[in-house]
Amino acid sequence: MTSAPSLGRFILAYDEFLQRSDLADLAPLIRGAFQTAGYTWLLDQNEAAAVQVYEGMTQAAAAVGEGVVNLAPSQHPDWVRLGLLAALITWCSGKSGTCTHVPNPMRPQPVAAAAWKPNLVVCDACRHLLSIPRGSAKDRTCDGCGVITEGIDHGDPIWPVSVAHGGFVYLVGVCASCRYWEE
Repeated sequence: MTSAPSLGRFILAYDEFLQRSDLADLAPLIRGAFQTAGYTWLLDQNEAAAVQVYEGMTQAAAAVGEGVVNLAPSQHPDWVRLGLLAALITWCSGKSGTCTHVPNPMRPQPVAAAAWKPNLVVCDACRHLLSIPRGSAKDRTCDGCGVITEGIDHGDPIWPVSVAHGGFVYLVGVCASCRYWEE
């Protein structure tokens, strides 16, 4: 069984790896190593899941009159980036709960986790398990600083944010003070 300190060190190491300036140069080497090891099927399924996630995010953004904002990992604050990686790696290590469809990293598909429901990863069909009552204090709580806003009806909204890493989507809510992207 992997210990929490070991997972924490791995999360930080993976975060550092994702922020490397030469990551684009390393990607073909990593892909080649996976292919040589016989995991082309895993690469293909991961890529298909990532395409589904991006298309879904694009459609969701368009439905509310917005566009998808593509940010490099380093452009997300630590609490978002590390939260996503912690949720992903905890799931990959078999230490988080899942929906009844038991999504598995070795069977890539779009999956989601949320800051407000730690240790739960769900498939697309079970995204409703991540919902919280609309307008509730939890729905108005910033996952970055913990402030509870007055809510959208009072001009003090929480912005829903979806951050993807391949087919893995991490959801957070952000107050005006913690909003970190350009309009």
